[in-house]
Amino acid sequence: MRSLSSSSSALASCRAGFASHVRVLVQRDATWVDLSTLLGGDYLLGASWSDSIEAPVSTASVTVVRNGPGGARLSLAPLVVASVLNTSGGAYVPLIHAGAYFRIEVAAAPLGAPRELVPSSSWTEAWRGRIDEVDPGPEEMTFSGRDLGGVLQDTHIETDRNYGSAAGVAVQSIIQSILNDNGMGSYGLYTPVNPSSVRGPYTQKQEPILDALRFLAEQIGWDVRMRWRPDANAFALTLWSPDRTTLTPVASYSPDYYLDASPVRQSLEHVRNVVQVVYSDKADLDATGARKRKTVEVSNAASIALVGRRWMRVALKASDLIDTGAEALRLANAGLSDLSESALSMTLTLPGIHWYLEPSDLIEVQPDGVRFDSAQALAIQSVDFEAASSGEARTKLELRGRPSTSLAVWASKESRPGVAPSVPFTGPSAPSGLTVTNTVNGFSLAWTPAATGPEWDSYELHISSSSSFTPSQATFRANSRATRFEVADLVAGRAYYARVIPRDAQGNAGPSSTEVTLEPRYVAPSMLLPTVTYAALPTNSDFEAQSDPELPPDGWALSPGTWGVDGFAESSTVLSGVRAVRLAPTAVDTKLGSQRFTVRPGDLYFASALMRGGPEGVGANYQGLLWIAWLDGNFNLLSISEVDRLQAGAGWQELGRGASVTAPGGARYGQLYVGKANALAYTLYVDSTRVIPQPRPPDYEHATLIGSSGWVGVGAPRNPNYYKNSAGDVVLGGAMRNGTFGVAAFVLPPGYRPLNEQRLLVDSGSLFGRVRITSDGAVTPISGSTTEFNLDGVRFRQEA
Repeated sequence: MRSLSSSSSALASCRAGFASHVRVLVQRDATWVDLSTLLGGDYLLGASWSDSIEAPVSTASVTVVRNGPGGARLSLAPLVVASVLNTSGGAYVPLIHAGAYFRIEVAAAPLGAPRELVPSSSWTEAWRGRIDEVDPGPEEMTFSGRDLGGVLQDTHIETDRNYGSAAGVAVQSIIQSILNDNGMGSYGLYTPVNPSSVRGPYTQKQEPILDALRFLAEQIGWDVRMRWRPDANAFALTLWSPDRTTLTPVASYSPDYYLDASPVRQSLEHVRNVVQVVYSDKADLDATGARKRKTVEVSNAASIALVGRRWMRVALKASDLIDTGAEALRLANAGLSDLSESALSMTLTLPGIHWYLEPSDLIEVQPDGVRFDSAQALAIQSVDFEAASSGEARTKLELRGRPSTSLAVWASKESRPGVAPSVPFTGPSAPSGLTVTNTVNGFSLAWTPAATGPEWDSYELHISSSSSFTPSQATFRANSRATRFEVADLVAGRAYYARVIPRDAQGNAGPSSTEVTLEPRYVAPSMLLPTVTYAALPTNSDFEAQSDPELPPDGWALSPGTWGVDGFAESSTVLSGVRAVRLAPTAVDTKLGSQRFTVRPGDLYFASALMRGGPEGVGANYQGLLWIAWLDGNFNLLSISEVDRLQAGAGWQELGRGASVTAPGGARYGQLYVGKANALAYTLYVDSTRVIPQPRPPDYEHATLIGSSGWVGVGAPRNPNYYKNSAGDVVLGGAMRNGTFGVAAFVLPPGYRPLNEQRLLVDSGSLFGRVRITSDGAVTPISGSTTEFNLDGVRFRQEA
């Protein structure tokens, strides 16, 4: 029951009755228009509204005067364009039309008190919804609608989505997620009491939003509908359960107050005093890993003694919310409370608008001494309100039994023999012919359903990294209504094992299939897009491949930063190919990091990237940065080498510009990072990255001078030396002095000698000198100056 103020409570309990006033307000733009005071006139003739636990939404109907004293000029008919009432801001905007929101307010006053004297604080909102239909009529006009739950009835879930989890997600959280995901986040779900029920993984199919929400609630014996929320003083979408244990009526009505209490009937049609619930226990698995089917049963001994044993079975699917013994027992007790205790029903008519009464409220009807001689405590099944602007009003209540949810919903759950097919406890036979196709980071698995046995409805996929595993909740991966699974998020190169379990429409599990081995593959170069460069470092260096638009280009990631917020694919400002990356002007030093690539310690790495600034213009702090991060064999960071940083300009510029960095000792992998040098709000475009490795030139070997030649070195580090480069050329360096021309100064070892004699020019102080190198490796100065005989620049092909 809705709470009452002290004055309203006094009026509601007054044995003489009270006056009921009603007004209807229609929303146009952001303004609520009162039809009872429209341009100084009262257009309202009457209103009626009703609410029932058997209907998902409440409804209302309003009757108004079609035309005011000015005729068509003051008409409420929506198609009368010339009416002043259909004009707002100089434009044609009908006041009453399908889709407009309206609300009904009521006020209780002492008998005889006119509407004009009702204080504004006495008006209370009794109903709110949206117009579904308008009938302009010849004299009177009517319009009707549903409460705000009707919007959820009319709005469809357009995309299948997965909800719940193996660990379980609270049902109220799932309901709110469904609302949010389908554009109805403004419906903040109100849950006055925690249902303490969770939902495992399932796929929400396309259907009206309200149907999906009510199904979740009905699975646990609860309801979801628009109800008054006292703390917000407004209607709210509410997940609730009636107070089935209450013994205290919210109101009591005597025969000298109520107008009628007929018909009064007794019927056994809906009585069920033994309730059995069949469920799948997630805490107790059979040998195949499927949940065992179990039952709980409760009964009402007093009802059985009175009307005999009346049994019902509620058979739940394995995918239903109820998957523990405690939850199944709670559902069974709810059914027993709703169906077992009373077969008495009554229609009670009260004078006035008792707007505070709601379905499932328990009220007391005092005896009339004719049809019953003791007070009857009965729950409201439905309530209808009728009020006229003249002040005539009444409330009609349909009463039955104890507070409960919908009897029709309980009837739909019943599956006892003779009412619905009984539920088998064995599932379909195991599938056969499992065929695995290994794919990148996953696999495709197909099979053939069993030809005999119970009909299959769905299949469960179980995956483990251990062979000969037993399916369980820990190995559960997905459900499918087809004979195929596709998985693409495993670790490539590892071995996995899979089994498939069939289930029937009631959720009964059959034996699992034989085990198959899975071997997810790595990406092969031949699988990449034709424009992806994979012969260079890093892979996808021009960002051409982007398999998932929700993620960065393949082989790249943002760190720091979030893709879709700090970084985006760019197709207009591009240097190479058809795609670049744009780093957004967020206050994050966003960097684009490549996939790791192998490196060799000591080698030189020439890294480069092309970048340009954005519309913010040129600023000293608007800089691009190029890094190489070095990692050890366990992918731990060793160090970071800054290759280059550069102020962003209006055109493309190269970061790197020929600079090289050396891979440090212990480095096994490298990662290229390019992006913003600081956490300022500026745009940076990046394209055409590159890393070119080059072996470090070998160190010079020191030449051993022949003492008898007289030639000596000029002093370290300029003493004579030599090395062989990667092209196979022998290069000499350093200088010597004081020797004798024509006498060999030193001998090159095998592998550093020419095939034929070489005579080469050298720098010898102020003179040009000559040196002879023979196939035996002898290096002999021929002419020049003995003050300083330079070997720098001497180069020849090694052939011996």
